Amino acid sequence: MNINQERYSIKNSSEEFLSNNNSKYSMSLAKRIFDLFFCLFISPIVILLIFLTALVYPIFGGFKIFFRHERIGLNGKKFNLYKIRTFRENSLGHLKIVDKDELEIIPVIGNFLRLSRIDELPQILNIFKGDMSWIGPRPEQSKYVKDIILQTPEYKFRHTVRPGITGLAQINNPNATFKDYKEKLKFDLEYISKSGLFFDLKIFYLSLIIILKNIFKSN
Repeated sequence: MNINQERYSIKNSSEEFLSNNNSKYSMSLAKRIFDLFFCLFISPIVILLIFLTALVYPIFGGFKIFFRHERIGLNGKKFNLYKIRTFRENSLGHLKIVDKDELEIIPVIGNFLRLSRIDELPQILNIFKGDMSWIGPRPEQSKYVKDIILQTPEYKFRHTVRPGITGLAQINNPNATFKDYKEKLKFDLEYISKSGLFFDLKIFYLSLIIILKNIFKSN
């Protein structure tokens, strides 16, 4: 799928925001090197987990394991975010809706993939490509971003850094949806202003703790 390279405009105020906030690390070479190094380090584990998932996945969810979702990233650029599919599709290939706003989750393994965040592991490809980082604001769906920026112009400041697999907003409100964007925005801007290697490591550690708690709580 070809992606339209449309960018949502980020005015000079974004540059002013960056210059007035300590966000140099969030777009530094050091952060990029750490992202790539950690990707290489963790790749064998990621490949193993995805391989094990692929072995049992067809029993419950069919053979269409992966999917791409259009998101907004650095400088408002659209990109494809990769995930393991955890929701059922109908005969037309659209996500199957159970209730008004509720999608039908794949039985047995769907919830576990989401709670363990194994469904997010394919995003290591996004990190290698430079679309994402390990830590940063979670990239929002492109269909929502334009309207959100119209209602909340400062939302565009999230796009001054690479989006992340996890971030400060995710450890403070793990169950937030796109409707909670104003609350998440506060944490995202705080992250940009405080970004640093040890801050990233702390967020990564707390994210792992939340994942483990969610898994044990579900049993």
